[in-house]
Order: sequence, then structure tokens, then C-alpha cells
Amino acid sequence: MKIETITKSEFDKIPGIRQIICHEYAQTFACLDLGEVLGCYGLSWRSQLVELSIEHSTDKTMLWIGIDRQLVAICLQSGRICLAMPLTANLIQMAIIQKITAVLTENEILLFNTNGSLRFNHGLPDCPEQFSITGNNLVIELLEGDSFSLNVETGQFRKLVEEVLSS
Repeated sequence: MKIETITKSEFDKIPGIRQIICHEYAQTFACLDLGEVLGCYGLSWRSQLVELSIEHSTDKTMLWIGIDRQLVAICLQSGRICLAMPLTANLIQMAIIQKITAVLTENEILLFNTNGSLRFNHGLPDCPEQFSITGNNLVIELLEGDSFSLNVETGQFRKLVEEVLSS
């Protein structure tokens, strides 16, 4: 797998079916080369400052790509697009936890199964900063200081409350 920055005119030469992330007002263009068998895919996005988020599934059969408000999953065995989804807000973070893909946006957390189907989504009360992985749980930290825990196995979503010891 190779990602190379290209020009708009080079991007426009990529067949439309292979332009898997395409933004109307794109500033950055790239070619994702998945080798001789699968070929190249075109990517374009708005910001010149934001980097692509790329994750391989645990079994290395799926490639997840996210940027701006776009998410794509490509099967690395067939080259088939398993998921092409616009997001409701900008992507903040993406990670694979066990066999599940976790995607954090500015207003929600989404979990996807290995085949690209949506497993769980939950809106957040404030803009998140990041998540961390602790065992089977994602700990989502919000900008205002609150934290939430999401168990990726059960879907249990709960606010973490700091315990105050009084003397």
C-alpha cells in the first residue's frame, strides 16, 4: 500500500468509480495504490492540514480510511468497497479494537463490524477530544472534562463519574 499526493488533473483522470473519497471543494488529492491486482483509488479532501486516518482490520482483510466527513472501507482481497459513508461531522479519531472499528467524530461515536456493517452509534453531549482503549472499553474524553465509557462487546455506554473522597 502506497499513498502519493497528486494534482487535481491527475485525480480527474482516475475513473469515477475509483474516486472513493471525493470532496466538491477539495484542496488535497491523493492516489492510494493497493498494488498490481487491486490498482489505484483516488482520494480528495478539503483541508491541507488534516491527515488521512488509515487502519487495517486485525485480520488485514479490510482497509479503513477516513478524512473530513468521509469514511470508506475496502476489502483487500477483492478491492470491493464495503462501506462508503458520509459522516455527520468531522472525523477526530479512528482505531481498531479487537475486530471492531471505532470511529469518533465531533458529535458521535460509531462502531463497525468486520464486514463494514454498523454495530453501534451514540451521539455525544459535547465535542470529544479523543478516546483511549482500556480492555474491551473505549474511554471517550470530552473537551469540557466529562468522560464516557463504551464497552465494544455489549454496547453499554455510561458516563464516568469521578469519586470524591470526603474526610
